[in-house]
Amino acid sequence: MRETSVIEIEPVTLVEVKELLKNRKSEKELNYEQELTMKYVEKFARLTKKQTDDLINSLKEISFLKDNKELLYQIVYALPINIEQVKLFVPKDVEVSEEELNKIVAQMKKFGEKE
Repeated sequence: MRETSVIEIEPVTLVEVKELLKNRKSEKELNYEQELTMKYVEKFARLTKKQTDDLINSLKEISFLKDNKELLYQIVYALPINIEQVKLFVPKDVEVSEEELNKIVAQMKKFGEKE
């Protein structure tokens, strides 16, 4: 059996996963796990690549998300539409102002309407 090791972990958007799987599917048949993942992203990747990139760029301007790519992507996946939903993603040790939460919700609503 071949030994493998993780070199780097990088979060990706659902749209990127969808594109990767589509490319792989054009080359060869997807395995069971990849097929399940493809069904998942087809169902839950609600924004286009451009919309996702624009949303990520707009959210990077919020200070506590600037350096936390994993949290940023989790919020983008879920598209929370109110402050209570956003708070579910924010770790307890991260301080967030009401203004920042309102900015996130405003962006989510803006992009959620486009889907």
